[in-house]
Amino acid sequence: MAQPMGLTLDDIVFDEATPEQQRIALELRAEACTNPHEFIERERHLTQHELTRSDCRQWVLYLKGYPRQIIASCEAIRQKILVSDGTARESYGYTIRHVFTTPVWRRLGMAAYLLRYVKERMDEDSECSVFFSDSGREYYTGLGWLAYQGKQANLILLSLPQSPPLTPIDSPPQTPGEGPRPRAPSFSYRPTGRADAVTVDLLRLEDLPLLCKQDNYQLSARFRDMPSGKKTHVAFAPTYARLEWQLARAEFDAVKMTGKSITYKGAKTGNSRSWLYWAHDIPAKKLRILRIVHGVECQTKAQKVADTQVLLEAALAEAKEWGLPRVVLWNPDEDVITGCKAVGNRNTASVKVVFDQQMGGCVPSLRWKPSEPGVPVRVIEWEDNYGYCLP
Repeated sequence: MAQPMGLTLDDIVFDEATPEQQRIALELRAEACTNPHEFIERERHLTQHELTRSDCRQWVLYLKGYPRQIIASCEAIRQKILVSDGTARESYGYTIRHVFTTPVWRRLGMAAYLLRYVKERMDEDSECSVFFSDSGREYYTGLGWLAYQGKQANLILLSLPQSPPLTPIDSPPQTPGEGPRPRAPSFSYRPTGRADAVTVDLLRLEDLPLLCKQDNYQLSARFRDMPSGKKTHVAFAPTYARLEWQLARAEFDAVKMTGKSITYKGAKTGNSRSWLYWAHDIPAKKLRILRIVHGVECQTKAQKVADTQVLLEAALAEAKEWGLPRVVLWNPDEDVITGCKAVGNRNTASVKVVFDQQMGGCVPSLRWKPSEPGVPVRVIEWEDNYGYCLP
């Protein structure tokens, strides 16, 4: 293993972070933020949620004999994955976040040195790990994480009027002078350009556990039905813990930046045939679609396109209410792409649909645990690389 410039192996200690080292590393990362106090408050808040309460590990490099002198640090969240490589099974993978080098130690190869050890630790109890980075793609590829370039759909609101693009047709008229009336969790909507009403139920947090359970069951069944071949298919399980963690972060930012709490976390068709989850990204001024799910009853292309369209129009209504100028979703499949285009075609004066390769500046990268000697290397196919995967 190559030694960093200016330091020897005897100068550096790699280990899992102690509580004190975790605190110091957090404070060092916060110094690089616009609002250090708020960053620390948010990160500590997230540690209280299921996803990071038990399966989040933090590693550090520090100067030998000086455990408070943190050179570099990172954390990784261990989560359930689904794998199909001739047989379907459940396993574990890590999502790496907050790779950080203390400024005085930068440009000395410290992060790479740290990650070489982190890989070894993660390989002990997982099969893969993923990164999301807006820079250094070649850097991480050199360390073993292969970039998976994808597509992003952007539904851009051309204006932000008071009235939403979907009009509630079963709500009584508002009395002049009356204050804003809280929305009901269920609406009958008349999508723009359609004479018939479509029922859309808006989802609260308490609605998600059952939907996540159904979603995971369907995804597991899909993996069991995958034909054997030369590829290994992998997907991060869309568990409630994973979604709830992202929604908790969105809620924290929303309250801090707007003073408002987020009521609705997604939408489903009235017949419960399809649904989606969303997260309000207030700092980035967008509504992120975490995942679109078509249930077993939604089998035809026409059904999937129609459901996608009405759900995305509900998302646009939510974005307008929050003053967010765009709705974004990662790696839409053919049916979802068609649904996106249908939204744009039906709302030409108010919505512009754009597809690009940017993934919001976050390039996902995946590393698979090295094969045993003599075992052929397989192509890794990352399934369902959607917004819910983002740490």
